[in-house]
Amino acid sequence: MPNGFSKFRPVISGVPQGSVLGPVLFLIYINDVVDLFDNSGVCTKLYADDVKIYLEITNDSDYVTLQDGINKTDACQTNGS
Repeated sequence: MPNGFSKFRPVISGVPQGSVLGPVLFLIYINDVVDLFDNSGVCTKLYADDVKIYLEITNDSDYVTLQDGINKTDACQTNGS
């Protein structure tokens, strides 16, 4: 790099690392994940940037309930909603 600078490029998604706003936006996003499982019986645990989703499987409908929860999480990530 001749002058020691790179070209400016527009940022079209995400939050720049090291920003003050980044951790706040992450907390808003991650805390909403828990709301996906209200009244479903699926349990969630949050720690730092990890999410654990679990349910005691005692019958076939529990398996379906847990899978629906996993699908909701995937859809939330894919759709951004």
